[in-house]
Amino acid sequence: MTHVVSLASTKGGVGKTTTIMALASEARRRGQAVLLVDCDANRHLAEWARRVDSPALQVIDGVGEADIRQVVQENAAAYERVLIDLAGFGNLTMMYAFSVSDVVLVPVQQSYMDIKEAARTYTLVTDSIGVLRHTPPCYLLFTRLQAAIESRVDRHAAAELMRREIPAFGTRLIERALLKEMSYSGRGPGEADPGSNAAANIAALTDELDRVLAAAPMNPMVPRSARPAPARAAAGV
Repeated sequence: MTHVVSLASTKGGVGKTTTIMALASEARRRGQAVLLVDCDANRHLAEWARRVDSPALQVIDGVGEADIRQVVQENAAAYERVLIDLAGFGNLTMMYAFSVSDVVLVPVQQSYMDIKEAARTYTLVTDSIGVLRHTPPCYLLFTRLQAAIESRVDRHAAAELMRREIPAFGTRLIERALLKEMSYSGRGPGEADPGSNAAANIAALTDELDRVLAAAPMNPMVPRSARPAPARAAAGV
């Protein structure tokens, strides 16, 4: 079944692209066909995907407000997972991407500034209910946490989200060497070292995302294939 997930933030450098690489690699490892839609002018995700050079992983880049909905609607049904990488600032592309998403993830780090911008992005999604035919559920995702016992700042950041009544994933993306290596090799932690802590972390994150997608109302704007379809060449590859 096709599902579309946007990763968004009004702040750059929070880990959107790394998270998408990890999720895409794990989906591919599980035998799913994945389409990446790169809306960031830097095109780091597209560069990575082309370095991977896998038939199960395709990318369309150079996408903006003029064509984001068309790109998703014309291509989504051929894939089981569509992951949209949005630029680190608020714009119409972000809004249009929400309109063709089943779920929105907002990666966030632990500083006050990051929490503030994550809350701003969350508000952009929830406020779109009066504009869009379908408003996707939105969750914050803590990224780049250190692999150590929970710190005081971890607890403070979680408490700040609770105070603002913003839902967040229980799984957090831990900063590990295999994630950095992935940007060079194209191989996710589950492919490079299946028994590693990094692989377990990405598998848990993917499992939680699957549960959220299964519970989320389907976006009527997204054409879907009920059965897995082979990856196919996409425009812009």
